[in-house]
Amino acid sequence: MDIQFWGVRGYVPTPSPEYLRYGGNTCCTSVTGSRGELIVIDAGTGFCQFGDALLEGPFGRGEGEMIALISQTHWDHILGLPFPAVVHVPGNHLTIYGPDSTRGSLGIIYDGVLSPVYSPVYGLANIGATHDFRSITSEPFSVGGLTVQALPCSHQDDTSSIWSYRIDEGDSSIVYFADMRYANAQMFNDAADFARGADMLIHSAPYTRAESMRDSAHSRVEDAIEVALRAEVRQLFLFHHAPSRTDDQLDELLAHYRAELAAQQSPLILEAAQEGVKISF
Repeated sequence: MDIQFWGVRGYVPTPSPEYLRYGGNTCCTSVTGSRGELIVIDAGTGFCQFGDALLEGPFGRGEGEMIALISQTHWDHILGLPFPAVVHVPGNHLTIYGPDSTRGSLGIIYDGVLSPVYSPVYGLANIGATHDFRSITSEPFSVGGLTVQALPCSHQDDTSSIWSYRIDEGDSSIVYFADMRYANAQMFNDAADFARGADMLIHSAPYTRAESMRDSAHSRVEDAIEVALRAEVRQLFLFHHAPSRTDDQLDELLAHYRAELAAQQSPLILEAAQEGVKISF
């Protein structure tokens, strides 16, 4: 499996120079299987660069097949979907799994994003590629040699359902936790069980416990580390970086928590997700 980060910021894009080393685009991560299977997790603004990078292959000829896994329908997870050229090439096919909400199905929500009030694209009917929307469930499914599992999570408000994903290929596995907040011990234990033994855990963690932020929907860095340790994962990649945290501040944060793990003699490898970086198992 090859994993590549295309967007690692949370909330809003950060295009200023002091954010560009880690990257300023919002959530988007691609997974490519050993047989070329293509899955993209979330479609924030990083999806635009990801989509454009595909144009040199089958997608440029209208022969592309892609699976998209959407964790939730907040703007920073879906805003990039309608914009890259790859979705406007007739013949390309996107199968998009994600949550419905109290406001309607995933397809209805996406079509609403393309309303002329918000977008110049004017609805799904004016997009060239075929979009097949499917409600995500906890039933595992296969994409070629990859196995996808999903775990339902929730915020304090239930208007927007949230899902986490695990992708396995042979002995390799990655887990993706976006916008998790462990409201109780059961949620923490379920998350740890879901991530058990993964090679790589990608976990949103925009703030630390010492930072007073009015944000009840996202884990803190310490939460991500604790669940990674309980699950005995090999590598933890923090992402959904706060838009106010500069690259230099991310370096300092990473050094601080790496030192804590070293003092505990923990084997956990701690990283901060960085746009453009590719990891292979």
